[in-house]
Order: sequence, then structure tokens, then C-alpha cells
Amino acid sequence: MMRVTAVMPVYNGEAYLAEALDSVRAQTRLADETIVVDDGSHDASAAIVAGYPEVRYLHQANAGCAAARNRGVAAATGDAIAFVDQDDRWLPGHLARMVGVLEREPQVGFVACAVANFLSPELAALPPGVAPAMIAVPQHGMGTNTLVVRREVFENIGPFDPSMVPMDDSEWLLRAVDAGVRFIHFDEPTVSRRLHAGNQSILARGTAAHASRMARALHASLKRRRAAP
Repeated sequence: MMRVTAVMPVYNGEAYLAEALDSVRAQTRLADETIVVDDGSHDASAAIVAGYPEVRYLHQANAGCAAARNRGVAAATGDAIAFVDQDDRWLPGHLARMVGVLEREPQVGFVACAVANFLSPELAALPPGVAPAMIAVPQHGMGTNTLVVRREVFENIGPFDPSMVPMDDSEWLLRAVDAGVRFIHFDEPTVSRRLHAGNQSILARGTAAHASRMARALHASLKRRRAAP
């Protein structure tokens, strides 16, 4: 049976961290190990993780979520890496479904799924930049919060690029697809994504920095495709 490592980057995550860890603990198929990489938090995140004795806790100076994920992958012992965010929740069957695909279909390099967004209870209204449709219907895409990838695929494609946060997941996925890695995306969401005042991906939308990162990623993808035999 495939060994699976759950990797969670954390930065000042005390508000939602316990819910995220509870969702990992509640899986119908448990991860063989769970690694939390604390990216220089100065809140109660470390104390919360201490309440989960099965979790391996690593601490580093603040370097961003991509660097924290990379650190977690480097420390992992699993054959597959399942990423989870500090403010999201896996539905109970998430890991069983994703890992089941990798075990049954050796030609598939990674699996992802749609997400069901939900409004964090402390908010009375949708955050700026969030349309009502983002709550009403599942959102398709392949962010790291749903990604389960074979370890050898991650090693072949390379780590997340810290300079591309918060679209480091999109940039990594472009590299994987350009390299011909086969994948499966489920339209049915098995991850609940919390919408709150601090979502990095939402805050970055429409900024010049985000547009610049997108242009860099697409340009690099085009160069790779042109160079392909």
C-alpha cells in the first residue's frame, strides 16, 4: 500500500488551524504521517500543533508558503504527498479517493479536485473581490490545497518557486503539464476552502505583481513547449 504524507504550511494560523488538523485526523484513510511546517509564526500555532501528538512539527524562519511546502516535502517519507492548507478542511473521504487513484493507475502522476468555498463564520459579508457564485457552485482548478502528487513526480518537476507566491501552485502545475505528467481532476469537491479576510490568492488578484507573475509563468511555459521535440 502506498505511504502518504500530508504536508501543511502554517503561518500565524491559530484561528483555523485546529479545524484543518481535525479534518486530516478524520479521514477514512489516514495519512501515514502529517508534517506541519511553521513558517515563522508568532501566534499560538505551535501550541495548537502540540495538541496533535501524531503530527511532526518543523519550524523555520519566515520564507513564505512555497518554501514551507518544499521543506515539508523534503522531510516527508511518503510515496505520495497530499497538501493541505491551514485554513481549509478536507472532507472525510478526500485522501481515500485521491490516493486510491494513484494506487490503481500507476500512469497518473497527480490528482486534484474542485473545491467548495465557504464563508468563514466571523464574516458578515463576502470579502472584496469574491462573487456570490464562488460560494454557490464548486470552483474548478488545481490548487495545492487539493493536490496529491507522487513523490517521484515532485522530484522530477522540481520544488515550488517561492518567488511566485501566491500562484506558485499554478506555476508548478504548468511545469508538470508541460512535462507530460498525466493527471486526473475530479469535478466533485472533497475539499472545503475557507473564504476569509486574509486569503492571499484573493488579495493578490488585480495587482501588478500578480499580473507580472502570471506573465512570467506563461512565458516560461511557452518557451518549454517550443523547445519540446
